[in-house]
Amino acid sequence: MTIIAVVKILHMKQTHLIPDVASTVMADVAQNDFERIIDSSIAYLVGRTSRAIIKRLTKKFADAGFDVSYEQWSILIHLYRKDGQTQQELSRIAVKDKAAITRLINVLEKKNMVLRIPDRSDKRSKLVYLTHKSKTFRDDLMALVEEMLQEAEQGVSFEEMAACKATLNKIFVNFDRLNVSD
Repeated sequence: MTIIAVVKILHMKQTHLIPDVASTVMADVAQNDFERIIDSSIAYLVGRTSRAIIKRLTKKFADAGFDVSYEQWSILIHLYRKDGQTQQELSRIAVKDKAAITRLINVLEKKNMVLRIPDRSDKRSKLVYLTHKSKTFRDDLMALVEEMLQEAEQGVSFEEMAACKATLNKIFVNFDRLNVSD
């Protein structure tokens, strides 16, 4: 249904020419909008999936006795990959604003999982390093993440998963490009 048709129906409703039909048509339009914006929207589906992953991984960590939130894990994993990064590097790679990174690193520091050391080449900057404590449970956390990923991939073929990852990466690149230009 076009916008013009909806406007005409709204006008007829205001003039009481077709009150019942207008309500039905508007309900159908609203339902279609919900389906387009929510039920079949890639943004909604990715967000819903992300929240389910966060909930599941947080539970797995807690059940295994690790006091690590998903958000904290998102920093640790990047430090496991490359230890000694600046907060700005972590902000960029974790796709989080600087304030959120600062809060997360403060919490991880209080838990004795990371420490900040002044950068020798840039005195204004500090590098974030893993502590011995966080290095000792790296393999345990990684195993829990692997378990969770296997749970997530149940009933999904290799080809479906590969196509999904490729598509999501393309969408991310689109937004990353747009966000840089803002």
